[in-house]
Amino acid sequence: MCGPRRPGRRAGRRRQLHAGRAGGVQYRGAARRGPDRRGLQRRLLRRRIPQARRPRFRDRAQPVRLARLRAGRRVARRARLHRPESRRPRPGREGGGRARPSRADRPEARSGRRALGTLTSTTSTTSTRRRSVDTLAAIQSILAPRSVVVIGASPHGRGFTSAPLKNLRRHGFDGPLYAVNPRHTDIDGIPCYPDVASLPEVPDTAVLVVGARRVPRALADCAAAGIKTATAVAGGFSELGEEGARLEAEIRALCRDSGLRLVGPNTAGLMNIADGYVPRAGLNHPDELTRGGLAVVTQSGALCNTLMLRILARGLGLTYAVATGSQWDLDLWDFVDHYTHDERTRATLTIVEGLKDPEKFLRTARRAAAAGKPVILCKPGRSELGRQAVQTHSGALSGAADVQVSLMRENGVIVVDELDELWETGQLFDRWRRPAVPPRALGISTYSGGDGAIAVDAADAAGLTCPPPAPATVDTLAGLFQLARPGNPFDLTGEVIDKPELIAPATAALLADPTFDLHLMAVPAWSGHFAKWTVGSALEEVAKRPDLPVAVSLWSAGETTAEAERLVLDAGVPLFDGSQRAVRAMGRYADFFAEADRWAGMPVRRHVGVTPGAGDPPVVHDYWSSRALLHDAGVPFNEARLVEDPQAAAAAADELGYPVTLKLSAVDIVHKAAAGAVRLYLRDRTAVFEAARDMLTRSPGARIVVETFTPSVAMALLGGQRDPEFGPIVVAGLGGGYAEPYRDVTHVRCPAEPGEVARALGRTTFGRMLGASTERFAQMVDVIAVASWWFAEHPEVDSFDINPVLLGLDGRIVAVDARVTTTQTRQRINDDQEDARVRTSAHRDV
Repeated sequence: MCGPRRPGRRAGRRRQLHAGRAGGVQYRGAARRGPDRRGLQRRLLRRRIPQARRPRFRDRAQPVRLARLRAGRRVARRARLHRPESRRPRPGREGGGRARPSRADRPEARSGRRALGTLTSTTSTTSTRRRSVDTLAAIQSILAPRSVVVIGASPHGRGFTSAPLKNLRRHGFDGPLYAVNPRHTDIDGIPCYPDVASLPEVPDTAVLVVGARRVPRALADCAAAGIKTATAVAGGFSELGEEGARLEAEIRALCRDSGLRLVGPNTAGLMNIADGYVPRAGLNHPDELTRGGLAVVTQSGALCNTLMLRILARGLGLTYAVATGSQWDLDLWDFVDHYTHDERTRATLTIVEGLKDPEKFLRTARRAAAAGKPVILCKPGRSELGRQAVQTHSGALSGAADVQVSLMRENGVIVVDELDELWETGQLFDRWRRPAVPPRALGISTYSGGDGAIAVDAADAAGLTCPPPAPATVDTLAGLFQLARPGNPFDLTGEVIDKPELIAPATAALLADPTFDLHLMAVPAWSGHFAKWTVGSALEEVAKRPDLPVAVSLWSAGETTAEAERLVLDAGVPLFDGSQRAVRAMGRYADFFAEADRWAGMPVRRHVGVTPGAGDPPVVHDYWSSRALLHDAGVPFNEARLVEDPQAAAAAADELGYPVTLKLSAVDIVHKAAAGAVRLYLRDRTAVFEAARDMLTRSPGARIVVETFTPSVAMALLGGQRDPEFGPIVVAGLGGGYAEPYRDVTHVRCPAEPGEVARALGRTTFGRMLGASTERFAQMVDVIAVASWWFAEHPEVDSFDINPVLLGLDGRIVAVDARVTTTQTRQRINDDQEDARVRTSAHRDV
């Protein structure tokens, strides 16, 4: 016979059934293939996935290509059967076989990995979502899968396509590992299949290293095959134009409809160092990865790797390192929540570019703080240029950085300024035990009096105390040294160079002193032989007291101090480059545990969500109108009159009593003093008349507010704005002309309880200057709380600014300037609306 034999009718129907979407991804022009397993066929029929009809053979070459693909699959099957692990008996079938074990029969962990649990499917309330995997279970499947497939894997080069398989092999992943690429049947001993449907089992997760245009089809095949989670490495979506936006919309809809959970795209991948599962799409990390108690999660893949490498270089260890990328589904806070539940993780280090779900962030951060596992965070994009760079990089819409940082700190997050401060602070939580009581007293031992002074200054700025040693400690030290004077800091002086045997008993005496909660050994830049005499002896005493929180600061100087650094790292004691960095980290550690208990069970209130009316421009109110609105809200103002000419101004001054202040009430004047629109301390009628005439000459048509003059000891600022992420926010702190240059303010989410306001205000220099126990501090807290509830209750108010609020010599607090902007809005549903009205009324009554 010549040519191919025409298939029978039943065979043709089978080919038609197996064709279409269920058949797999067409990589680089590969022939479309359908599944050959009847189990998958039955599942597809049950799901009623539309099947595309496959045309009959168009030419004589088509059967040849099909035969080659089938031959490749047979080779791969034989290779798999000859692998030792393939011949092991599996549950559910006698003699080994290749039957896939059921979920109930599969082992819960391999090689010491923790139990994975079951990927619980929940029915969505919408008809479009077929399956939904619980978030924590999905992340567990992504971070610690029992089996994995790399789609688009390649054996060539050192790029994204080849890195995941190489990393999985070199870091010891011992579960079933598969690759999908129709051009290969084997990649470095790993079986490779032409499509997802041809896999011998359904993997727990998939890693996609295909290009952006192939991602939707690859994810569709994963969903059709029953794979519940995936990581997409590719970039180039909505950030690059309309075509990318179309692909993004398609992927989002696919994940929503199928229930598949996704990490990425635009990510370098992830690393589970604790379990040896490293499918990262990059090879620029060491072969040896140290396990520890720190976990990393960032949006940026490059920063994730940079932070990981610096952590490992300092002798610290990690549990996880994840780059979430564009965060279309699973985001940074989902992984933080997983870390909080992971018993091996002690602290989470993160770099956050933007917050797309503030309520989720607040719940997650408070849950982590209540568990004693802090979120230590670095926020790039604080300047305007930095904010634009963040939006360009990840498309993250972010509100004002100062608002974000204030609210992060108020909700249990430790915010740092530099990348290295992440691991510097985190190592204290990893290597120290949780204190029974919040630590505050710092004991410092040093070999340099100047370094000791630097450490004491840093302690004062960090909110730590440096009390003198206990009398018994003073007596012990005085008996040991002739030159050194017992104190805190305690300078061992150059006497220990000639008598290094004094270091051990002196260190033991300081560590045994119950006065100190924290201990710092401040070491200068010493070379190797000095390090052995000094640092080595002290570390031996530290090793005898593993329960004590002890840190070492060392001014590093390259090879000169390498021996000293090695001694400290080998001892497992936290090491810092300089005493200032050490003390700042210890201050953050102490601050966290001072407030950690208050996060347990603390609810997260939703803010009053509002949307501006279509096309309605904001309305800026002048001083008199703004003053009236805020006075009705309960904000105290001094007595005043509104006039329109100099004669009326003089009459009003006579009525109010001298001295008085004159101010122009005009919407176009923001800084009245700079514009000459305010005259202070006018003591008679003539001065008032001349000042009013001059002001009206400069601003024809304006009105003048005449008010009593209030002498003050300080000026405060109180304002409100609607942040695009956190909603209504009040800002308070140092005011007057000092507000902008010093920016000594705090931000509180509305509506705010007086206790929240007091804690936030107490963090500012202005609040500490007032003193938390003073009447003025209490009055200021009340005014801020009243304004916050009023702002939450009135969504039509877009912003308000009260600057200054005077703290009068007579003990009163009065506002003497104000500006309110309103917008016609429609209000979304909010559970706290009625409660806000009640609380605002209660504040007014008080």
